[in-house]
Amino acid sequence: MSGTGAHAADGAGGGAARLPSHAVDEALAPHVTPRLQNQILVLGSWHLGEFHDWLEPRHMQSTLAVLARYAPTRIAIEKIPPDEIALLAELAEVDPAAKELIDLFARHVLVQGKAMQASLDIGRAAAGRHAEALLERAEHGLAPEERLELVAHLLAAYEYDTATLQWSYLAPGDRERSDTLPASVREAMDKYLRSADEAVTVAMPLARSLGLQRLYPVDSHYEAVRTLSFPEDVSEAVFDHPSKRQWTASDAWQRLQAARERVKGDGDMLAMYRYLNAYPAGVDDAGQWIHWLTMDHPSGLDRLRYAMWELRDQRMAANVMDAAASAQPERLLFIVGFSHKAYVERSLATRLSVRLVQLEDFLPADRTGSSP
Repeated sequence: MSGTGAHAADGAGGGAARLPSHAVDEALAPHVTPRLQNQILVLGSWHLGEFHDWLEPRHMQSTLAVLARYAPTRIAIEKIPPDEIALLAELAEVDPAAKELIDLFARHVLVQGKAMQASLDIGRAAAGRHAEALLERAEHGLAPEERLELVAHLLAAYEYDTATLQWSYLAPGDRERSDTLPASVREAMDKYLRSADEAVTVAMPLARSLGLQRLYPVDSHYEAVRTLSFPEDVSEAVFDHPSKRQWTASDAWQRLQAARERVKGDGDMLAMYRYLNAYPAGVDDAGQWIHWLTMDHPSGLDRLRYAMWELRDQRMAANVMDAAASAQPERLLFIVGFSHKAYVERSLATRLSVRLVQLEDFLPADRTGSSP
């Protein structure tokens, strides 16, 4: 799937009116070459934490092998970027909705980050600059003490997942001998590395196999401050609206649940990823929004909720483009909850600087054909 020419057909032939938005494609699309485009593969996933009681590294091997054929040069993950964490943390001092978001998605980042800021006597921005300088050298190899220094400054900069990736590069003995990091910080990263989070089970093993030194957090929850700010009784009435039962009773919902149970039974994660990243599953999953679009609640929270969902995905797409931005063509992999995949791709598909690719494009010959 290419990002070029997405709107050109709308304004060509049949006397159809050409809109101003068509002008960019008409003028520039013929001049776009692969050198000017970053390849982006959006990998939709269930959040693997729900499989923590059985998921093992062996279950991920076939999926990681396919992703290695893509050989991403950068990997983005569904985590909140440092700047947004800092903004939400500041807002949380006066806004309960922002505090709720921090507690849900970034409390551990703040706790470990502030501990390291105090230990290093450094601010977040300065820690980030120091970490960037070390990351530039990391691909050529760092001594254990330098890598520990990098981990400490990444934590202080709220780059938690990249810090944990760097921590995973250290030999166990070097981790144990470290006096750079407080014991609580070391234990938190070790615990995270034992989790089933897709950043740990997919992104980090793939990054290590390819020698990549960082992960790019590209999620956004800032828009939820607005939806969480509605009165509690209104939120309960809208989020638990009777029309939601139409979705949970639908054939589409049943198919998605059957696929979830199937992978729990057979452990075929590659089959799961092929299913989740194919068109039929995308159509089924989009059905969850029908009752939001047709609810017509007097509060208007229903329509705001859907608009904010699209805004979150738009922000993710923008952050993905930022992560891929480079002086040379990049191949970026974005690992995200599969409900976001179609929305993020819709935002990226019209960008001339992007060429979307799919998981199916990189299957070995013996796994091509219809996805399950």
